[in-house]
Order: sequence, then C-alpha cells, then structure tokens
Amino acid sequence: MMRFLVLGGSNTAITLVVFAFLARVIPPWLAYTTVFALGLAYTTALTGRFVFGADTTSRRAALFIGWYLAVYVIGLGVVQTLRALGVGSPDVLALLTVVVTAPLTFLGGRWIFRDHCSHSHKELVT
Repeated sequence: MMRFLVLGGSNTAITLVVFAFLARVIPPWLAYTTVFALGLAYTTALTGRFVFGADTTSRRAALFIGWYLAVYVIGLGVVQTLRALGVGSPDVLALLTVVVTAPLTFLGGRWIFRDHCSHSHKELVT
C-alpha cells in the first residue's frame, strides 16, 4: 500500500498540477486525456515491479492498460458531468476527478498483480 501511495501519489500530484494548468488553456477533456496518457505510460512502467513486486509481463501490462483505459472513460465521464453541473474551476475538476479515479487504479492493479501479492503476503506471515 505504501509503495502504491508513493507511485500513485507522485503520478497524481504531477497529473493534478498539469491537468489544472492545461485545463486553463485547452478544453478540460483534452487536458484530462493528455495527462492521462502520460500517467498511463509512467504507471504501466512502474506499477508491477515497484508497487506489487511482480514482473510486468506483456499480459499483465495489457490488462493494466485495459483497466487504466476503463478508468479513463470513468474519469472523462466525471469531468463531463462536473462541467454539465456547472463546475468551472479547473482545480476542483482536477481534484474531484482524481478522488474518483485514484482508488480505481489501485484496485485494478491489485487485482491484476494479485497472484504475486497473495504469495508475498503468505511468505511474510510464515
């Protein structure tokens, strides 16, 4: 959990700031898409090994990217819904979108890398 917080926290902090900045100069959906793509590359490269201590095989990377893309669609829906509700502040848009999407990315990663997580937990207990 701590490693996810470090990796996810750094990704979230960077993308939050960049998203809020970009949303001031380009449409919010495009800002979100841009930071999402950058975050996807960053987290796909590091999540398996750094967070869950597992190899990022081609299959796991594909599953993780697929999950991340599903989270992207959810996040884009959050952005569009908030805009429709009249939320105009880029900072509020960014923060509320991250509140929804960050837990989803953790849960997906944990599920995708679960075999290794369960095995490592058993080793720590015995």
